[in-house]
Amino acid sequence: MVTQRRQAAHDTGEDIWNRVVKAGEDGLPRAEAMGRNTPAQFEYGKTWIRDHQCANKKKGFVLVHSRYIATNNVDMSKLYASLRLHSLEKQATRIYKCCLAHLPPEAQNDLAVMLLVKTCNDILAALKFLEDAGFSPQAAAEAAQTKPKASTASGRGRKTPGTAGRN
Repeated sequence: MVTQRRQAAHDTGEDIWNRVVKAGEDGLPRAEAMGRNTPAQFEYGKTWIRDHQCANKKKGFVLVHSRYIATNNVDMSKLYASLRLHSLEKQATRIYKCCLAHLPPEAQNDLAVMLLVKTCNDILAALKFLEDAGFSPQAAAEAAQTKPKASTASGRGRKTPGTAGRN
């Protein structure tokens, strides 16, 4: 039986990158961006692109309206970042609710648990300003101009450790 060597992430990433760059600002839907790669190879390739190629090429790699685009377009970058940060906010809430909120009272005093709860709270507090603006960077920017210049993460009335997260 002949075994094939697994394709390296950078090879897959280069393949995906070249295909997406060639498409220009119109980008490519997933199936076309994937090419002959398997779904797993596509995921590894995208990770390599985001971790290495974007910095190497000084260009963003975004998914906007179900199309992968290599771009420095400000509006596309803002939209992609907003969507990803909204996802991060939902993930932090879920992490708290599914595994930290229901620990027994004695576990709530465990330093590691306290740190995890604080981290969830910090993520939620940091994203509160953007959340209040509906994850619209434009609305958040306009609101920031009308409010005093204070930290968006402080003084927002977040719950104290042990009572974190959303219910």
